[in-house]
Amino acid sequence: FLLLIPLIALLNGYGVEARIRRYKWEVKNEFKSPDCYRKMVITINGRTPGPTIRAQQNDTIIVEVTNSLFTENIAIHWHGIRQIGTPWFDGSEGITQCPILPGTTFKYQFVVDRPGTYVYHAHYGMQRDSGLYGSIIVGLPDGESEPFAYDYDRNIILNDWYHNSTTEQAVGLSKVPFQWIGEPQSLLIHGRGRFNCSSLSVPSSDPGLCNTTNPDCFPFRLIVVPGKTYRLRVSSLTSLSALSFQI
Repeated sequence: FLLLIPLIALLNGYGVEARIRRYKWEVKNEFKSPDCYRKMVITINGRTPGPTIRAQQNDTIIVEVTNSLFTENIAIHWHGIRQIGTPWFDGSEGITQCPILPGTTFKYQFVVDRPGTYVYHAHYGMQRDSGLYGSIIVGLPDGESEPFAYDYDRNIILNDWYHNSTTEQAVGLSKVPFQWIGEPQSLLIHGRGRFNCSSLSVPSSDPGLCNTTNPDCFPFRLIVVPGKTYRLRVSSLTSLSALSFQI
């Protein structure tokens, strides 16, 4: 849900049109199969990755976040946004912001003062690894151009994916002595991957637990037109893996 409200901002003595961009998000638990293996994830408006925030330099972003999780608090960090004058909206839970309690709504409001590619993600526990993340794309103001030309602009998020819950992962990582949780079961490209269901050590009696025909895990596709130039904004939100991305 997005609402644009134009306004005039005076910057460096010039009249520049900026906008207020409003979003309403509901964060909740849902069963999803991003790599064909069903598990509980955290979604924003039913999606993971969450909605992409698109704005122009000096726009004001307002995001109303409703926490519909059953038992967990949440906080969202706007990674790369400087938060000049608004440090309390940084989303670092316990440091600059009190967490958003279940059943309550919190309104973030800040200015994106530099163009570029950024991400947002959960900053409470290991919720980021449960799917609570997304992209922020900030363009130049109207009338300004970049030093390179392209026809289309696309963003891609990479992350590693574990079938164990984040609680199970945290138990291993915080043990004394330390217990390595192993390599991820899948790597996701913009929330989609492909796990080999036949590799399960113990076959499940639930046919829906791992199903390669589930649309949730259809491969991510970027359709391109010959002769056109594409800008790819690639972000990595892995928890424990270093990735190499190739085309």
